[in-house]
Amino acid sequence: MKILALDPWLGGSHSQLLEGWAAASRHTITTLGLPPRHWKWRLSGGAWALARRIRDEGLPQPDALWVSDFVDLPQLRAFLPAEWARIPVLLYFHENQLTYPRRQGAPFQEDLAPGWTHVLSCLAADAIAFNSAFHLEQFRAASQALVARLPKPKPTRELAEALDAGLVIHPGIDCQAFPTGPGPVAGAPLRVAFNHRWEYDKGPLEWLETARQAIGQGARLELVLLGERSRDPGPDYEALLQELAPHIVVRGHLESRAAYAEALGRCDLAVSCASHEFYGMAMLEAVSAGCTPLAPAALAYPEVLEKITRLLPLYESPEQRLRLLLGAAQDPAIFRDVAHREGLHAQVLPHDRALTFARLDRAMEF
Repeated sequence: MKILALDPWLGGSHSQLLEGWAAASRHTITTLGLPPRHWKWRLSGGAWALARRIRDEGLPQPDALWVSDFVDLPQLRAFLPAEWARIPVLLYFHENQLTYPRRQGAPFQEDLAPGWTHVLSCLAADAIAFNSAFHLEQFRAASQALVARLPKPKPTRELAEALDAGLVIHPGIDCQAFPTGPGPVAGAPLRVAFNHRWEYDKGPLEWLETARQAIGQGARLELVLLGERSRDPGPDYEALLQELAPHIVVRGHLESRAAYAEALGRCDLAVSCASHEFYGMAMLEAVSAGCTPLAPAALAYPEVLEKITRLLPLYESPEQRLRLLLGAAQDPAIFRDVAHREGLHAQVLPHDRALTFARLDRAMEF
């Protein structure tokens, strides 16, 4: 098959998924996208912009279309060449704007337009896929609540039918790129990785504060602070980093995938303090490298970590997170056991992206 993949937010995990799929697929996949900025405009105008490029560049008609959640699908269909009208479309949800958390302290401005765009795209798609079952069910509840608020006529039944047929296709990770690492040297303090985007929804300030409290109570910690940073997480960010500087052994986004994997492989734990997580790619990469997860019992984590043997339970509160960290710091050796670390990697293999690419191939064969 010839598949055209369209994503107005072509960056990060979005581009990783499409680049890997194009390289591994039994089909021929061409990707067309826009830079990942101005999210609201990408959702509003990205479909028109990509349809215009298709026309201007005279792209040949594909057998099927794959589009991300940033595509306003009815708008796309309206601006595509008329002869493309019958091409089947799979809509893939990396995230959605109905349940994305607002920054704490941000003024409340209810905007239903992005959520309504998602609803209409679901109705216009031939198939829908979500990156986790958690995401599908969260979107189902939020989108049906939105539709329930609308005056009649409204697509209550149509939306339910579309979501009932929804697929769950985890985006997966490249397990070969994250082999089991050795962990820290014997006798070293507990080394903990935070390898998420430095954005409010990933909780970097919450993690720095937890680490500060643990150190204040006598825990011996080494901190590995990775992940992309597009803006400061909050006004207390630099002050906390300066206070914790003696305990920070790695700080900053590592451009090299090999350097990033090596840094994770030398850690004992990987922590998440997220308030938003539809899949958990960063956590799974760390677990593949041998890190024991310290993650909340919420969001997508129970789903993606349910079959992974953990020395630490998923935590229910910030207080429990601190207690677990203090306990782990007392006996780091158990997290460095070779069999344990190799077992973590083996248990992540069902999330290997080769399986994802095969599922995407099958899903596109309408």
